[in-house]
Parts: sequence; C-alpha cells; structure tokens
Amino acid sequence: MKLERTLLLLAVLGATMSAAPSTYGFCRRTTGREPNDPSDTNRCTGWDEQARNACCPYGKPLYWKNACIGFSLQKNASREVSLSDAQRVFTRAFATWTATTCSLDGVPVGRVSLDVKYLGPVECGKVQYNDEGPNQNVIVFRDTGWDHLDPTNTLGLTTVQYDTGSGEILGADMEINASQPRPLSVSDSPPAEALDLLAIATHEAGHFLGFAHSVSADATMYASYRGVSMRDLSPDDSSGICNVYNPNQTRSTGDGRVRAEACDERPRNGYTGACDQMGASIEGGGCAASPRSSSSSPSSGTTSYLAMALTALSFAVLRRVRSLRAARAPRRRS
Repeated sequence: MKLERTLLLLAVLGATMSAAPSTYGFCRRTTGREPNDPSDTNRCTGWDEQARNACCPYGKPLYWKNACIGFSLQKNASREVSLSDAQRVFTRAFATWTATTCSLDGVPVGRVSLDVKYLGPVECGKVQYNDEGPNQNVIVFRDTGWDHLDPTNTLGLTTVQYDTGSGEILGADMEINASQPRPLSVSDSPPAEALDLLAIATHEAGHFLGFAHSVSADATMYASYRGVSMRDLSPDDSSGICNVYNPNQTRSTGDGRVRAEACDERPRNGYTGACDQMGASIEGGGCAASPRSSSSSPSSGTTSYLAMALTALSFAVLRRVRSLRAARAPRRRS
C-alpha cells in the first residue's frame, strides 16, 4: 500500500504564467515515483489512449474500485465554516464530479458509475489509515496552524492510500487550511478578499478521486487557484472522470478495464469515527514522499506518501524520506 499527498496552493499574485498546451488534457496519479516526459509515450503501459496523451507517468493509475465512496467531516468543522455549511459545500463538490454525463462520439451514454456519500460527522480528525481495522475518509479544517508546506499559500492537502500492485485506492483524507490569511467563504458570490471554499473543495475532490493536476489551464484540476471558475468541470475534467469511471460500470486501470464492485460506501475494513480504533497518524511535512516497509498483507506492498508542492511557477517533488510501517514512528533519511 502507498500513501500519496497532493496540495493545492494559492497562485502567487503578480506571477507570470504561460498556458499549458490544451491538447494534453487530464492527468492521473499513479503508483510510480517519478513522471515520464509526457512526449515519451513508448514508456507508458496500461493506459487508455486519451490518458496517454495527457501524461505519461511510471506505474499504474489510481482508481476507486467500489461504485460508492463514503466521506466524513470532523465534527468541529471550522471557526469560519459551520458543520452544516461544510456538509453542503463538500456534498456539492463531489456531486459536481459524479453527476457528469458521458458521451461516446458525441452521443450521451449515461452518468459516471461512481457515487460519493456523506456518512456524517466524526470525532477524529487525524490523517491515518488502518490496513487491519476500521477506517474513515475524513475532511478536516486546520484552524490553528498548518504543519505542511507554505502555510500562507497552501489551500488544501489530500492524502490518498492505495495498493501498489493494482493502483486501487483504499482510502483518502482531506485537510483544508483555514489558518492562512484570507478567509474562507461559503457564499454563492464570495467577496473579493475571500477564498471560495466550493472551488477549493471541487479541486480537492478531484485528487480524492485519483486525479493529478491537469496541464490544461482552464481545468478545475489545474495547479493554481482561480476562484469560482473552479466550481464547474471543464471538458478536460469531464473527460477524465468519464474515462476512469465509465457509465458501463468499469474502471480504467493499469491492467485494463475492470468491473466496479457493488455499491458500499463504508470505508475499507469498516467504518469508525474514533481515532483509537485506527492506525497511527500519517506523518510527514509538505514536500515529501515516504516509502514504507513491505507488509505481508496480500493487498499491501511498499507504502509511501507523496506530497506535491504547487505554485504558479513550479510543480515539484522536493525530497524523499523513508519510514517504518504506519503503526511505528517514521525513520527519516535525506
């Protein structure tokens, strides 16, 4: 099993950017450590043609096999956002993805074969995963401080746990930075000085579903914050969700298309909202990937997190560190 982290950072004001080629399209996170040159298609295996045109990374693309996914909100929500408002915003953000109607040769063929359901508030707000017991896919606001990269500009961090052999996502947790200078807004028309929570939530929901940052500048999954325009999916984003979670109840994987499992929104190994029933917290700072030692579990391999630092000017993995299994303290190396 591996753990992957992706951050959304606020674009630096005044930064100059050039638009990426719109022909590349959506990208997916993978089990691999390093991306290939996008033009080197000969090194890609197990990708649909459309995804291969978008990006060409090592490893297998990530996906949820289950037809339903459940998520929870930490019950305290935020000093800026009430629990009821947070539920409304994140339910709408996920629905933006799952309500997508897919077409074949311009003819609508049905909605994507994925649903995301709210399971209610939970006590625990830790980013953690238990490969032998109950879990939660939690969304938590960090009001009092941000322990990851760039607390002033970072808006959100999504950590995904996945099987290294298949790319199947086993769980995901999302952190929202409510401690940075600009306030969060849940208004339909956010004030100029505020950050639109729905835009941030829709972007992070894409990471939750297995997508990386798009190279299309108008995509919701593009690597910098653009306000309310990120609330709605671009054709690039829609192509991605339809490609992976096809209306025919199959998933696009590194091993070809596989059939979705029956709808069961409970997290893997059962559902809990209590921290003491889960594994150790997933530790590690902003820009890091932490490979973990192999497990004897058939569904687990080497485990890691991947944290991506995004600004208006750069996209990089800065360093890697090693650690022991999740139940033990990390052992780091440069």
